[in-house]
Amino acid sequence: ANLEDRIDNVKWTGELRYTYQKIGGDYFDSHPDERTNDHELLFRLEPEATVNDHWKVKARLDAAWNLSEDKSDEDHDSKVSLKRAYAEGTYGTTVIDAGKLPVFTEQGVLIDDDLSGVAVTFGAEQPFSGTIFAGRYNLENSGWGGELKEAQEAGINASGRADVQMVNLNWNPSEKFHVGADYVRMKNTDFVRDLAGLAAPCNIWGLGMTWRPESTVALSGGYWKNTTPDNSDTDRAWNVQLSYKGAEQENMHSFGLFVAYRRLGTAVAFAPTFDAIESGEKGWEVGGDYTFAKNVVGTLKYFNGRNIALDAKLDRFYGSLEYFF
Repeated sequence: ANLEDRIDNVKWTGELRYTYQKIGGDYFDSHPDERTNDHELLFRLEPEATVNDHWKVKARLDAAWNLSEDKSDEDHDSKVSLKRAYAEGTYGTTVIDAGKLPVFTEQGVLIDDDLSGVAVTFGAEQPFSGTIFAGRYNLENSGWGGELKEAQEAGINASGRADVQMVNLNWNPSEKFHVGADYVRMKNTDFVRDLAGLAAPCNIWGLGMTWRPESTVALSGGYWKNTTPDNSDTDRAWNVQLSYKGAEQENMHSFGLFVAYRRLGTAVAFAPTFDAIESGEKGWEVGGDYTFAKNVVGTLKYFNGRNIALDAKLDRFYGSLEYFF
């Protein structure tokens, strides 16, 4: 009986995801050798174990495969890797997370990634809530990852370890309105200060809002600013998005559509959530998702805009098919 109880305490979920990306634009027209299409197959497991009435342990395990080359490589690692592992304690409306845990800022503009540290949320599921986080982040996983890798390969002793402190506040006065505010303090001397030319630490402030005139329609927008540097190309970000409905993995034939304009400065949006647009880019992103069958969801997105630093035209197509279990 005790063994059966322990087995019941562990719940497994996950997905198999096929992703295709194609990129084009002025830069790649003049550098055709660098143009690549990415075909990735991702297998993900997410176990959740109940410890007692207050605590749970959660994790994420990923393995990927490069379908274009039919092999595992640096960007598509077939070895199972630990993406997150953390303990979560719930005491009333207070939630404590500790370990390698997911961090999501307002609208996902600044950060949507897994960081090592501790987060405490006060007022969870209440009209007003706040989250405090302190920990570390490896910038190899950020929008600066490519530049950091190039510096290290050139023999420069540049560590990607950054100290991060964050405060996120949320106010939901009704089902139709949401207001969120972010403050992020990030410190890295080897790369961000000495190579990227920014201060250590960087201080980032932001405010975002969402209005839902109907249950199926949402209009969201926000502005974020790194107050440390004085570079209008990299030190600010904004996001405006109009959404209609959204695919629900449990409901066959449900769907969603969106259109957005985003500007993601690299000194602000260093790990954004979006698929077709990346850090350091600005422009229009449109897309939609559709549930073909229960737990089978397809997504298509298209970005058309510019690389901010190079002022070069850029477009990207993103498509995925996900099987949830």
